[in-house]
Amino acid sequence: MNILFCFLLSLFTTLPFPGATFAEGPASRAQDEALRAYEDSPRLEKISLDFKGVDINELFKIISAKSGMTIVTSPEVKGRITVFMDNLSFEEALDVVATMQDLAYEIKGNLARVMTTAEYEKAYGKKFGERRETRTVRLTYAKPSNVMNVITSLKSDLGKIISDDATGTIIITDTPQSMETILEAIKELDSPLETLVYDVNYAQLADMKSYLNELITPGVGHVISDDRSSKVIVYDLPRRLARINKLLKEFDEQSRQVLITGEIVEVEISDKFESGIEWEKIFREAHMDNLDLAANFPVVPALSRYGKISIGTLEQDDYTVVMKMLSDYGKTRILTRPRVVAVNKEEAKILVGTREAYVTSSQSQGETSVVTAENINFIDVGVKLVVVPTIGTDGFITMKIRPEVSSVKEYLELTTGTRVPIVKTSESETVVKVKDGSTLVIGGLLQDEESDGSKGVSGLSRIPILGNLFSAKTKNKSKSELVIFITPRIVTGDVNPAREDKKDEPA
Repeated sequence: MNILFCFLLSLFTTLPFPGATFAEGPASRAQDEALRAYEDSPRLEKISLDFKGVDINELFKIISAKSGMTIVTSPEVKGRITVFMDNLSFEEALDVVATMQDLAYEIKGNLARVMTTAEYEKAYGKKFGERRETRTVRLTYAKPSNVMNVITSLKSDLGKIISDDATGTIIITDTPQSMETILEAIKELDSPLETLVYDVNYAQLADMKSYLNELITPGVGHVISDDRSSKVIVYDLPRRLARINKLLKEFDEQSRQVLITGEIVEVEISDKFESGIEWEKIFREAHMDNLDLAANFPVVPALSRYGKISIGTLEQDDYTVVMKMLSDYGKTRILTRPRVVAVNKEEAKILVGTREAYVTSSQSQGETSVVTAENINFIDVGVKLVVVPTIGTDGFITMKIRPEVSSVKEYLELTTGTRVPIVKTSESETVVKVKDGSTLVIGGLLQDEESDGSKGVSGLSRIPILGNLFSAKTKNKSKSELVIFITPRIVTGDVNPAREDKKDEPA
């Protein structure tokens, strides 16, 4: 009987009951103990509160007492709060308060540390509630330090990037959103570079290299220039090279030039035209486009209203008409017909005159005596014309013009014996816009000259000593005006200006 009872008892205890789970071994028992400990944790106790204007630290004391959790707050946690909670867990209650007061917290075991979000970001290097991830990328083609220079601008404020050229790797720590952007950029940058060799024909090599350094992919592409062969070598990503190659041809285009043909005419003004040439009348009758300057230019010595310079344009067919009208004011004489070619936006100079020389001396004390050194200096005197043309896309040429008329009035004798020329100068500067092939007329450049002369009875005035009784000294005055004709014409480097059709030149 006892034996049968023991057998049934053992059989009964080993049979599984419905819904029963049996743990086997020490590991299963440990899991059960952890589960029971979690279920018994005070953090699972539900919290219900209703406060208005309560101090935040007093509220944390109440939550700590209800949950059995230890809460430590930093000194920066201050203020009052109105809160209503109904049946919330400890984490839910803590999260509600933190969200309302812009606070952050960290839970470790039975301890919760509460601080401001600024303190949290300073301590942990990230914003509260924001997770970061770390990736290690091994590059195949690009140099890690170069790539890092580019992608640094893509990281967030909390991100961090480290490059190692020795292993060819980049380590990125950042938010998931920024990480995705950075990885896409690395994929684009870590491509095999291609090479472009370009022959620079017209542009300055230094300027071309400066342009290319602005065009290449930052931190990836690089440029090499060779002055001897006038070549530039560009290493960059394929897509960027295609764009660079197209722009290189635009930069290295053949320089456009302006052929400036001119004619400088001197008109000896007759006595009956003391006021000079009436340019307004000529402009009106010759149907010229009046381009008068806004102000008069200085004349030395002052010539009253004669200092006004007049500028206008005319067609080639009207040149003969203008010359005929000028001859009515006095005898005309062509001084020169200059021809000069100026590169676009570069200065061209025309001088019709002389280079007056004068000597200056300087003294220096030697060991035993004073040493005198003499230097020969030159000054340009006559008609000078400086032109800077700028070619427009509309077929017009904008010219910066500076005409100057100068002459030596007298020589000043210094105490050292040096004779220095005193130069009388009339000059001005203006900017005008003319059509390609049209003629620009500049008038109003006046000159007054005085010369000594004599008159007397023929034959008797040549008798020595007694001839002075039959002669007298006179002052001769003459007035002349210079008229400048300028015809700019756009030419290319493959056209010989000497072979240009001369029918367009002033006759």
